Amino acid sequence: MSHFGRAGPPDIRDTYSLLVLNITFRTTADDLYPLFDRYGKVVDIFIPRDRRSGESRGFAFVRYKHVDEAQKAIDRLDGMTIDGRQIAVQFAKYGRNDEKM
Repeated sequence: MSHFGRAGPPDIRDTYSLLVLNITFRTTADDLYPLFDRYGKVVDIFIPRDRRSGESRGFAFVRYKHVDEAQKAIDRLDGMTIDGRQIAVQFAKYGRNDEKM
């Protein structure tokens, strides 16, 4: 079941969130999805925006259902160049991931 078109936040219990740093301001969830989806089931992609300008803040959260898929995405995508920028991919430091570190 896809959470992309659903109203309200996705159910994030028992999911593993990755922090993707250094994306360009024009990079969208649609740009990131095919990259991350090849390593597992992507539950959600969230790109925080500046409240005043509406611009991307230059980072994203990609959420996976399984920790091994999230780890594989880190192994393959950390340091990759997207839109001319070298991205960093790591486990997000909040929620359930803290106990997995």
